[in-house]
Amino acid sequence: MIATTQQQTARDRLLAEMERLFADDAGLGALVPYNGRPDMTEEAKEIQMAWARALVAVHGRDRAASVYTKYAGRRQNTVTATIGSWANLVLATKPIPRWDRDIHGFLCFSCVDTFATVVDADDEQLCNRCAREHSAVETTRPLWHAYSHSKFQFPGLMAEERTTSEIQLFIRYQDGEERAYVTGEAALLAEKTSPLPGFTVVSAQTHGDSRDTINLTVETRAERQRRSAEILATFAYDPEPEQWEGHAYGFRFVSARLTTRSRQLGQLDPADPTVIEHTDLYRLLDALITHLYGSQK
Repeated sequence: MIATTQQQTARDRLLAEMERLFADDAGLGALVPYNGRPDMTEEAKEIQMAWARALVAVHGRDRAASVYTKYAGRRQNTVTATIGSWANLVLATKPIPRWDRDIHGFLCFSCVDTFATVVDADDEQLCNRCAREHSAVETTRPLWHAYSHSKFQFPGLMAEERTTSEIQLFIRYQDGEERAYVTGEAALLAEKTSPLPGFTVVSAQTHGDSRDTINLTVETRAERQRRSAEILATFAYDPEPEQWEGHAYGFRFVSARLTTRSRQLGQLDPADPTVIEHTDLYRLLDALITHLYGSQK
């Protein structure tokens, strides 16, 4: 029962963060003319893209894509305006190898060869080419896309791939045993997967009594323009799978100490650091992204 609650919480929490992240996103990118819809500021776009990269790193592309399409489906139900003209569409023709793996529904329902761009009167997602051939322009609606849509646009893994698809950390113990651990949420601060700018790993150490539920402490640094952040974070390994994924959840976030510094334009030395303890991964992300990508002075 405890494991089931954790599995539901992980996906539900991700969905809640997407609802917050995209609340002010009108779905730009579906049309070239914005038809009077408010555009986002460049800062808002940067922050959303940073969040999208972080969520994909934390959850993996397959899980992030599945939750994103669930949210996008809700937003699509609110789109009532039609495209107006075929000339308004942004063409999306990039093919995906192995169309049969389009688990998350990003491909055109008709040709199954290109990314979908519109929705017809029967709620079928079509690419621009197929829509012109099979749908009336008067009843064709734009397909809702978040500004950071491309970061979540992943067709999905086949069932047989889910057991071996996750990025792994390999740890060798003093007695010679080597184990592979699913990276999980620690991917946010892993050297090859972190989406943070100017990212470096200072140190990493495992500890704990059980190798099945080992703990990982990582000290890292991120830097963008005149701002820097130092993170000392601890993760605990969860060997239970997340719903149908077929592999361990991996390292779950436990806590972190975040130290941020900023230097004003024209100053040689940074201001006094701000130190905050976090026990919620998403609040840590909020503090990190706001500090690194927020308004520059």
